[in-house]
Amino acid sequence: MNVDEVIKKYVSEQMGTYRLLSEKMKEFLSSILSSKGIVPHSITSREKNPEKLREKITTEGKVYDSLSNNITDLAGVRIITYFPSDVDKIVPLIEKEFKVDPKHSVDKRLCLDPAIFGYTSVYFVVEFRSEVLKLPEFALFNKMKCEIQVRTILQHAWAEIEHNIFYKSPEDISFRLRRRFACLAGLLEIADREFESLRQDEMAVRQAIQSRIKKV
Repeated sequence: MNVDEVIKKYVSEQMGTYRLLSEKMKEFLSSILSSKGIVPHSITSREKNPEKLREKITTEGKVYDSLSNNITDLAGVRIITYFPSDVDKIVPLIEKEFKVDPKHSVDKRLCLDPAIFGYTSVYFVVEFRSEVLKLPEFALFNKMKCEIQVRTILQHAWAEIEHNIFYKSPEDISFRLRRRFACLAGLLEIADREFESLRQDEMAVRQAIQSRIKKV
């Protein structure tokens, strides 16, 4: 198959199913987070856009007969949280509730050199577990993979702007500009920590007030 044939087959035979998969993943994740009292900023889902798929295939220089066995982000869910501690809570839940593909999953928070600031996010490639696939509404998704991305709202803002400039600009990006982005990443990491600290302080004050009320 050539690239045009692969894209045509994806749109006509697979795209709709991956849209359903991403929506079911979103519903499933929303239910899990709600049961644990975790309130994210947003949870969004999407199937792979045909032009994005074309770009990926062209960049990799490989035309696959089977997309489902070789491309792991045909369905995707993105969870954006307010605080870094929420990311820490969500990661083990995903590891528990889904069958994780470790080869294609990565925690970019742990990949950067400690002296370097840059893109941080957690990526999982997952499938529904066998006990879930036994349910009629999930049976269609057997052996189908979905990418789940988890990051804070500040990490998301930085990544979107960085991607827009670095990957959509037709010109080479200078070292100076890359350095400025790295500095901004550092500032946003500090901001994430400060928001987290403010949250913890606010919770401590609230608990102290409630404790005093109970003693009255």
